[in-house]
Amino acid sequence: MWKITLLAIVVGSLIAADTFADSSADEPSLALWSAYGVAGAEEDTARYRGDYTYGHEVNVFCPDINSQCYWLSGDTPADVHDSLQQLISENSATPYASFCVLVEGIVDRRSPRSGFAADYDGLIVISRLIGTCAESTLVIESDLQHHRWVLDSIDGETSSVGDKDGMIPDLDFGEKMHVTVNTGCNRFSGQAELRGEYFQIPALASTRRLCSPPENDLERRLQTVLTSKSLISLDEERNLTLSTDDTVLRYRLRDWVK
Repeated sequence: MWKITLLAIVVGSLIAADTFADSSADEPSLALWSAYGVAGAEEDTARYRGDYTYGHEVNVFCPDINSQCYWLSGDTPADVHDSLQQLISENSATPYASFCVLVEGIVDRRSPRSGFAADYDGLIVISRLIGTCAESTLVIESDLQHHRWVLDSIDGETSSVGDKDGMIPDLDFGEKMHVTVNTGCNRFSGQAELRGEYFQIPALASTRRLCSPPENDLERRLQTVLTSKSLISLDEERNLTLSTDDTVLRYRLRDWVK
């Protein structure tokens, strides 16, 4: 009796395995579907700087953060669309000329596209026209991502912390506003946020290295500013300033690769 039961289990297992093999040949696995869902997911609302072009067969925005261009979605509010066209008519003397603007919107690479839109990398729903590139000083995500700044001064006083074992105080931004912070003693990491003119890293994870009293004091001051809401600005040389009511941090642009 036990031999029959064992044979049934083995046969059942083989049938199940064969069925899974047949079905997996026709349909992606759950892991593959999940990966596809992440890769093709619509992005969160973000601010972009780039060129907008409008004409008879063109209605396109190309952000400067990458080499892609997106067709303006029909879901873009009519007043925003009208404002974009007005900017083009007022500032472009020739047809199909591009004009640099700062916008807020959502990139959509998943929705099906037809006609002229099919020739581009996706759609973009522009929810807000912030202004022209020339008139707006607002710092956006693409200004920070993939760039590094080293601490230059605190409240106007030049930072005295040197490069000790590679521990020079800096801010190093990666993809999607992930930032690594070096205080000159410990390293911190967190997810940075931009809200209008304000910058903040709400939570920071850090190493636990023992620091000297001057290093501890500097680390405390840096951490206080970075975890608070601070005014953020970039000058013409792309030096970064973070200001609170109590402290002003000035960082100098120093990318790893020039």
